[in-house]
Amino acid sequence: MGRRSIFQFEDRGLLKVITHGLKLKKFFEVPVPHPVEHWIREYGLLPLSSAYLTMVDVGLISAFVERWHRETSSFHLPFGEMTITLDDVATLLHISPNGKFFDAPVNMNTNNVARAAHEYLGATWEESLAEINFNKCARYRLQWLRDLYSRLIQTNQFECAARTYLLHLVGSTIFADKTHTRVEAKYISLFIDLDRCRHYSWAAAALVFLYDNMGDGAVHDTRQLGGYMTLLQCWIYEHFPRICKRGDRGAVPAHLPRACRWIAKHAVEGGLVTYRQRLDALLLEDVLFTPYDDDRANHPFEDISMFSGYLRCGGVSVPYLPERCLRQFGRIQCIPPDVPPRPPSIDWVWQTTMQSSVSVFRRLYHVASFPGEVTEDYYPWYMSVLHPLIIPQSTAHAGTSSDHPSSAAHVGTSSAAHADPSSSDRDRRTVELVRRSINLVEPFSEIHEILSELCLMYDV
Repeated sequence: MGRRSIFQFEDRGLLKVITHGLKLKKFFEVPVPHPVEHWIREYGLLPLSSAYLTMVDVGLISAFVERWHRETSSFHLPFGEMTITLDDVATLLHISPNGKFFDAPVNMNTNNVARAAHEYLGATWEESLAEINFNKCARYRLQWLRDLYSRLIQTNQFECAARTYLLHLVGSTIFADKTHTRVEAKYISLFIDLDRCRHYSWAAAALVFLYDNMGDGAVHDTRQLGGYMTLLQCWIYEHFPRICKRGDRGAVPAHLPRACRWIAKHAVEGGLVTYRQRLDALLLEDVLFTPYDDDRANHPFEDISMFSGYLRCGGVSVPYLPERCLRQFGRIQCIPPDVPPRPPSIDWVWQTTMQSSVSVFRRLYHVASFPGEVTEDYYPWYMSVLHPLIIPQSTAHAGTSSDHPSSAAHVGTSSAAHADPSSSDRDRRTVELVRRSINLVEPFSEIHEILSELCLMYDV
């Protein structure tokens, strides 16, 4: 894991991350013929054509991904676990979490890939073969799909144009892979029968793809990251409003995905190092566990997001465990049960136990009386089984502040800045200890009040 490697002083630095936002913006400026738009809208994917950022904060993304744990499908943070839920996806991207899982073809050799492009995308046989020979893999170039789409709409081949548009759309968003320029040909099977598109759980597919890529990205020798970066970055904007720069357009209309609210800004000074320090220094009050509460009229809560089990997309399956992140559902966080084994039939569990799983969730986990509430035994358990800090404490205070901004740098100017260096070091250490300790005690207890007063004294 990337987290462990940092403790071993094997810092890999930034991941290679990309967003197709600018290309999507240019592509979507071309008017879409009514028959094509009808198919895209009918099958629930039209919101993806507006839910994109034109810039990605590589340091921010890298700092979060190195905290991702594949086995729990969650980010491990100083105060507990958090994750991207089905409700997050449905709200931010406006795509449905309900429906079936996607089955990928098992035999997509080069001949099948060429034949699919010819039969379903409307490319000539010669064009299809040339594309496959150029790529030397079971993928299509996104630029090739854009060029093909432009020709198809000019010749009124609207059904093939719709498939080409949709394949390009998902390949640039929810199925954006590490190549950054291509999309896997297997996804064309999603659009062979256009009438079936509406029956897929697009939110689950997006989540599985992102979870799986973050699992790879958390491994130290990984250098590139796939998945929809707009989804991840907007999720961070929503839940961690103080950690980075973001532009806010304000409330968006109900028909648009909530991701349209956000404008990407340039990274903070210090990049990845600063983000690591800020994440290590996070307090509960720095986090919005339920950021959509004031927008439920436009984006209703999805009950299906309380399902606990496994999600699948093609041959990839991931655990989906909301019980590890109860505060994101307005519930009291308790010690979660162990990660369940993968069932023999993920699809059967998803389709037949959905309602009962949601009912069990509601019955077992009580509504919190205040944001971030946990049981008394949760923090001791969490700190005993996990190591939520990224930067080793032996190095967190080494160097000058210009090289390693202090964990308190983003929350205001401390009086230590005007004292002598030794006093400044002691104050920074005090600030850090206070910030770490306040999350380990029960809110409203006497010790919590004492630590809160110390926070005020040091402008924490």
